[in-house]
Amino acid sequence: MPYVTEVLLWRYRSVLRMLVVRDLHVKYRQLRLGYVWAILEPLGMSVTMWFVFEVLLGGKKLGLQPYYLFLTVAILPWWWFVNSISGCTRVFIGQNRTLSVSQLPTQFNVVRVLVARAADFVLSLPLIVVAMLITRTYPTAWILLFPVAMVIQFALMWGVGLLVASVSAMIPDVARIIRILLRAAFYLTPVLYSLSNVPEGARPLTYINPLVGILGLYRMAWWPGEHEGWQAYATSFTVIAILMVIGFVTFRRVEHRILKAA
Repeated sequence: MPYVTEVLLWRYRSVLRMLVVRDLHVKYRQLRLGYVWAILEPLGMSVTMWFVFEVLLGGKKLGLQPYYLFLTVAILPWWWFVNSISGCTRVFIGQNRTLSVSQLPTQFNVVRVLVARAADFVLSLPLIVVAMLITRTYPTAWILLFPVAMVIQFALMWGVGLLVASVSAMIPDVARIIRILLRAAFYLTPVLYSLSNVPEGARPLTYINPLVGILGLYRMAWWPGEHEGWQAYATSFTVIAILMVIGFVTFRRVEHRILKAA
């Protein structure tokens, strides 16, 4: 099968929409609370982290105030990222029969997972509104960067998703390694803490983490002081571009092997 360009994905957008809606329906229909779980899971995580680091340990030393809003604004994108990448590690495993007869682009399977998890993320956004009402903290004009951050994060996950899906299809053990790396990345990413807590000499290293720039865009609406300078964002976004290229190139090189295995 010849390589399929990303333009073809747009041609199948109606099919993508239909399958994503079906996936969400299948995912939640057996649960009594249904789509409410898209809110309850990140809510449980944010409340737990707030209690541990604000009440028990004192969040004033970790992040900006109000700390609960500070956590929520970062945890939701992080939850989106983790669920998306974890889902991509399994996208070609056990799908041999489907891949062999499907007329859709192979890459379609990865995008399908990413869009479904993006829907979960959008459904969870009311948690930020609730956090704002509880803390009586409202966004500035920088809130316009919030959708920009969403687009950039989706682009990052597209590249990384293609990479991990490709490698996991060839080496199933990689899925377990990815889970370990994601746990480590949680603490290496400023979800629980502010970049101001990172020693100044070590900050250039943190900028290599592409999620640093993305979370900065999310949080800037409420804490403009978190702005680390455009050089920091340029570093993070350059890494994102590199990861996208690596992901797309890797996928194109192993796509025929994935289809051959099917």
